[in-house]
Amino acid sequence: MWKILRFFARFYTPGKFIYFIRTTGRKIKFLPKLLTIFYCMQDKDTPKFVKLTLMAALGYVIFPFDFMPDAIFGLGWLDDAAVVAAALRFAGMYVKPEHKARVRRMFPFLRV
Repeated sequence: MWKILRFFARFYTPGKFIYFIRTTGRKIKFLPKLLTIFYCMQDKDTPKFVKLTLMAALGYVIFPFDFMPDAIFGLGWLDDAAVVAAALRFAGMYVKPEHKARVRRMFPFLRV
């Protein structure tokens, strides 16, 4: 399992994530959840093994060759959404209200 996490985590960099958000962010419905993961991962109180899992989740979303290609209309983002949901569930106790508040400031009308 650690090999898989490390494999996908290597596709994550802050620059790649920002580029991904700029180019693709408007197309995906789970953008606030991605940003919640990002802020949780940036927090110094988040343990390293949780950060690795969150990096792997972001790396999987950024990775152009998914289990289900993103170009498939309506279905391509399902696997990405499932990975994001699983990562948030895994990191649940480390996601602070401050992380959600930062996302809410960006998306005031969405539920985070």
